[in-house]
Amino acid sequence: MMFATPMEDYKVNPVAAKGVNAFMILHMDHEQNASTSTVRIAGSSQANPYACIAAGVACLWGPAHGGANEAVIEMLEQIGSKDKVAQFVEDVKNKKEGVRLMGFGHRVYKNYDPRARVMKKMVAEVLAELGVVDPLLAVANELERIALEDEYFIKRKLYPNVDYYSGIMLRALGIPTSMFTVMFAMSRTVGWVSQWNEMVSEGQMKIGRPRQLYVGTAQREYSGSGTGSSGENFKKEEQAGLAGEMKAPKASSFKLVVPDVSTR
Repeated sequence: MMFATPMEDYKVNPVAAKGVNAFMILHMDHEQNASTSTVRIAGSSQANPYACIAAGVACLWGPAHGGANEAVIEMLEQIGSKDKVAQFVEDVKNKKEGVRLMGFGHRVYKNYDPRARVMKKMVAEVLAELGVVDPLLAVANELERIALEDEYFIKRKLYPNVDYYSGIMLRALGIPTSMFTVMFAMSRTVGWVSQWNEMVSEGQMKIGRPRQLYVGTAQREYSGSGTGSSGENFKKEEQAGLAGEMKAPKASSFKLVVPDVSTR
């Protein structure tokens, strides 16, 4: 492999490396979250690992999952400054339109996310050692302080999660906001591959088929096309449709445009 600059010229900042390592370790795996479950469902069909990871990435793409730390940064920027936090909290409690609390609460943790404790400590350490002063950190600290003392948040068990502080640290390390989810995906791939490997090595390859309980109408009367109980018009339309299908080409337009390729 050729490099334009000798590798020894590249100096890795130990503080930055420590921050990135902490971020990746805290995000590698976390039980059956949405993206990990997606990888396992895809893998259960015996899709190759590349396709399974791609499925996980697609799921992680959503702002409610991999984009959560980016949404926290947007929220903190929307608040703007420490003195405006109290009003933001009131807007959240009053469910003001366009105001949404991000980085608080978790489907599993009904108390303080243990990963968030580590991340909060790491953020303060990294920013201090790098000499970075991020005004958003002061906003985040004030919002957490008020939220942890407010009965509204305590009653609803809304505590900071790992996404609350991670974006601030990534900013300090010079990683653009648009790359936050990429960092998350890089970390979570370790967990995805471990999950996939477990499925294969332990023979857990029965295809996933979650149960779905139908709670709709138990029985309906069929009345044809809606123009009469005999359904004669429906039969005519059906026959016309079949005749049209017989005249259509056998190959679909999709197959004509996209050649068959093997991914195995």
